[in-house]
Amino acid sequence: MRISGSGKLSGGKIDEELHTSGSTRIEGDFECNGFKSSGSFRGSGNLTVHGDIRSSGSFRLEGSIHGDGDIGSSGSTRVEGEISIQGYFKSSGSLRVGDNIKALEGLNFSGSSNIRGNIISERGILISGSTTIYGDINGVVIDIGVGRVLGSRGAFKHPIKVYGNVFATKSVNLVKTFVEGDVKGRNVIIERNTEILGRVYYVDTIEINEKSILNHDPIQISAEELDSSENVNKQDIKY
Repeated sequence: MRISGSGKLSGGKIDEELHTSGSTRIEGDFECNGFKSSGSFRGSGNLTVHGDIRSSGSFRLEGSIHGDGDIGSSGSTRVEGEISIQGYFKSSGSLRVGDNIKALEGLNFSGSSNIRGNIISERGILISGSTTIYGDINGVVIDIGVGRVLGSRGAFKHPIKVYGNVFATKSVNLVKTFVEGDVKGRNVIIERNTEILGRVYYVDTIEINEKSILNHDPIQISAEELDSSENVNKQDIKY
């Protein structure tokens, strides 16, 4: 189904992809087999997509997104509920989410993001844009602030703020990041201009830049203790 002008749909289900390039509004919950939007989209319910989601325009949804594919967003995206997908989530635009983000195959945020919930993945998590997260970050390999390009003076001391904990089953690398909670991983790297209010736990190796701030001495734990933490975190992951 294609909408290239101004259109309005009632909630329901279609067994095909929905392509919108104009101004589109959906009233109620909607289900489809793929979604692409390059115009202005507004939805008042939940969006369930069996396939990939692509958005390069203005996207506003009052409900939640659930899908079994990937999400690619390069425009302005605002979702009041949660985002839960089985694929990979890449955002290079403006992203606002009012609840948890769960993406099985990983996440890559390089734009401006504000997440009022946890970020959860069973793969890698890469965050390089100006981001504020009011929740925990859970993944396998977590890179925050890595590869970020700033002006010569640096726009902010901490362009990325995490008001929660950071947990990785393998490695954690933090650059120019503020973390209110704990940081835990097998291998941990704390780069320049990073501040951690909680405690830092590691299994094998830890590197701490002299320009970072840790409120507590790092604590080495066993692999079994790390695995125990992983099992506790997975209790909250439901797809």
